[in-house]
Amino acid sequence: MILVIGATGFIGQRLVAQLAQAQYPICCLVRPSRRPRRFAPGTTVQIVSGDLDDAPALRLAMHKVTTVFYLATTWEETVQETVEEVNVRRAEQLVDAMQEAGVRRLITLSSIGADSHSAFAYLRGKGLTDEVFTRSELDYTILQSSAVYGAGDGWTESIALTLRRWPFFFPIPGDGRVRLQPIWVEDLVRCGLACLADPKSARKTFVVGGSQALTYDDFINLIMQITGHRRGKRYLRPASALSWSRFLRGLIGGHTLYTPTELDLLSVDRTTALDSVSYQFGFTPARPLNSMDYLK
Repeated sequence: MILVIGATGFIGQRLVAQLAQAQYPICCLVRPSRRPRRFAPGTTVQIVSGDLDDAPALRLAMHKVTTVFYLATTWEETVQETVEEVNVRRAEQLVDAMQEAGVRRLITLSSIGADSHSAFAYLRGKGLTDEVFTRSELDYTILQSSAVYGAGDGWTESIALTLRRWPFFFPIPGDGRVRLQPIWVEDLVRCGLACLADPKSARKTFVVGGSQALTYDDFINLIMQITGHRRGKRYLRPASALSWSRFLRGLIGGHTLYTPTELDLLSVDRTTALDSVSYQFGFTPARPLNSMDYLK
C-alpha cells in the first residue's frame, strides 16, 4: 500500500493518477473538507480523513503501508507559527508516526535552493525539513526540483490570466534575471515513480529540473508567445509587485499572481544540470513550449 499525503494538491493529483495507472494500491490522508475530492476518472483510492496533527488518523492511514509519498507543505505563516516551524513540526510528526508503524520508505519533494541557513523563510523551512528526514533512520528519497508547472498549477495559469485580462503591462519583481529550470509536473511525478521502483534510490537526494533554463523574463516571454497576448513589462521592487498582485486579483480574479513566498522563490536561481533528469532517470523531460497547451 502506498500512502500519499498531499494527494489533493496540484502535484498530488498527478501522482495518484500515475500510481493508479501503474496499479499500485493507494491510501490518501486528506483533510476533512466540504469540497469534493478530485481524482482522475476511474481512480480507486482508500481515503482516511485527517492530517498530520491528527495522530489517530495518521496511525490508521499507516495500516499495511510500505511507502509514504509526502507532498504536503505550508506556504504561508500563521499568527502562531512561522512557515518553517509548521513544516518542520509536521515532518517530525511524520517521522515519528512512520517509525511507530514500522514504515521505513519515504519519498518526498523539496526545492532547489532549500537550505536551513537561507535568508528566505520558505527555502529555510524546506532545508530544515530535509534535515529532519536525512537525520532520521528512514529510507528517504528527496527530490529537489526547480519550479513545477502544469494544468491546475495556479502559477503559470495566473500569469496567462493576467496577460489576457490586464492589457496595460505585466509586473515583474526585480530585474527578471533570476534563472529557473521549469519541470513539467508529469515528468516530476515520473521521477518519483522511478524512485519508488528502485531500492537503490533510498537515502539519496536527487536534484532535478527541466530540459531548458530560462530567466524569469524569458519565461514570461514564452507564455506571451503561447497565449498570443504580448504586453510590455514593468520591473518593480518586490513590495510593489506584491501590491500590484493584490490589486490585480481584486480586479481580474483568479489566483494571486505573487505571494510573499513566491517572491522569495523568484529571488534565487533554481537551476541544475540540463541533463539532470535524463542522466538520473533515463528520459528527457518535456520543454515548456511543448507542454503548455493548457494555457492556450
